[in-house]
Amino acid sequence: MDKLERKFSELFGDGNTIGRFFCPGRVNLIGEHIDYLGGLVMPAAISLGITALVRPNHSKLIRLFSNDFEELLEYRSEKLPKEKQGIWSDYVVGVIQFLQNKGIPIEGFDLLIDSSLPKGSGLSSSAALEVLIYYSLCMVFGNAEPNRSQMALDCQDIENNFVGVNCGIMDQFAVANGKKNHAIKLNCDSLEFEYIPLNLGDYELLIVNSNKQRELTGSAYNQRRVECDTALQTLQGQDASLKNLVDAKLNDIHIIEDETIKKRAKHAINENSRVLDSAVALTKNELVYFGQLMNASHESLSKDFEVSCTELDFIANHLQESDGCLGARMTGAGFGGCCIAIVEHTSASNIIEKLNLEYHQQFGLSPSFYRCKPSDGVRMLVQD
Repeated sequence: MDKLERKFSELFGDGNTIGRFFCPGRVNLIGEHIDYLGGLVMPAAISLGITALVRPNHSKLIRLFSNDFEELLEYRSEKLPKEKQGIWSDYVVGVIQFLQNKGIPIEGFDLLIDSSLPKGSGLSSSAALEVLIYYSLCMVFGNAEPNRSQMALDCQDIENNFVGVNCGIMDQFAVANGKKNHAIKLNCDSLEFEYIPLNLGDYELLIVNSNKQRELTGSAYNQRRVECDTALQTLQGQDASLKNLVDAKLNDIHIIEDETIKKRAKHAINENSRVLDSAVALTKNELVYFGQLMNASHESLSKDFEVSCTELDFIANHLQESDGCLGARMTGAGFGGCCIAIVEHTSASNIIEKLNLEYHQQFGLSPSFYRCKPSDGVRMLVQD
């Protein structure tokens, strides 16, 4: 019996076999701020994630415990809250009600959640929790593995309509469909996807959390969407058949008079092309070229889309100039959050030590570092 099982027994007592499930977080390798424009993205599920221990208790009582919050919550399976409560269990309750409405007979169960994903870091802890609960309950009460793409869509629906966060599909899709040593090239418009080899060899993924408190992210995000819509409308005046901004030609944006709007369009079109180039590079195992594309992506996000910040620029530039780093870029919404880099195993410790020191000297903050690998998506863990 390991530490989690002992904790489960302390909370809920001994009983029948406990189901153990794991859902990874995700990091977007390239293709930033174009998911909501119908563009291509390239996320990968990562080896950090959330573990759930689940056991039916043959009653109507649902008991939930999170190690992160050190909090035990209780609900009745037939009297779940109809609206969000603004707490972590909203993600669980939303999934339970959704599955009950689909006809899965979910009654009482005990649940212990343990996470290695930092909250609010941009590694998709909320999507991982939704997909983890959905998958676990389908396996325990539905006795069948759910369709992974439909599960992702359902969890997006839950987050949009129960939790109240207007997220896109990328996060749920990546953690549901992740594949070890692969990234996913996902068309956010059609949901067509392709597994892309991510054979890192002597390299690994290094995620660096700036630990800068985000400011203005929501308003800036909305502003970028309006600016991109404006760019698309202008280009559609010349080509009415153009559906998505990312499908426009770079040569066409000269008709956009506003320089800010033109820069937003430039990023969208170029970033979509970088995803296509990245898929070719990784398929050919050209990691050096892929690193150059990551660097170019950061430059575009910083200068053309203007969603970076001083701290993220510092981290990305420091990584890019470090021996043993092939490429680095900000990832996620921006204005704080994380950078992603590909670094050599043997250089990782030195890179972390130097960046930690220089970043703290510059900003008075200590970054957090996460070394990880591309992982399979949500799954049941087999007991030893």
